[in-house]
Amino acid sequence: MMEIKDFPKGTKPREIFIYTCERIAEPLIPLGYKYRKSRNDIIKKGSPFTFGFYFQPSIRFSSICFHARFFVESDVLLQWRKQKYNEDDCIDSVIIDTITRLTRQNNDWKDYWVDTFMECERVIKEISDQINQYALPFFERFSNLEQLIEDVERDGFLPHRKKFEKYHQKRNLDFVECFREYCNRSK
Repeated sequence: MMEIKDFPKGTKPREIFIYTCERIAEPLIPLGYKYRKSRNDIIKKGSPFTFGFYFQPSIRFSSICFHARFFVESDVLLQWRKQKYNEDDCIDSVIIDTITRLTRQNNDWKDYWVDTFMECERVIKEISDQINQYALPFFERFSNLEQLIEDVERDGFLPHRKKFEKYHQKRNLDFVECFREYCNRSK
């Protein structure tokens, strides 16, 4: 277990940010996740999905302020999109958004500040709790792909965010069509 540390005044923001990310990643490593410091993310590759978390430093405030995002990517979806749309610059993203969008919090584009020891510890706990309570169960839904396809077709990925889901209808339809074909081929 990583040692909890308080940083002396003058510590570079990037050092505090990396420490925060490492502390958030630590309990996920035994679950098969890998922390990539160079990309500010934590990922778990599987087939046909890659699950992960991405910590996006603020452009305005440097690394002392960041957003916590989750994502699901798929090479299967990428290839399917390239064929369907006859384009090479398609994306592999199934879904990517802030972790708080998985919750019912009103502030769903939250800034996380880690400029003091107390704030750093609070942020680590808050994000870790959101990962455990919301993100990991969300990722678990992908283990029953046929049920997830039905759910997404009916309600989208985040049914508690109806307005948000309406905005992402194309993404949802791509997922449903691609993975319905994928499931049929696998039978």
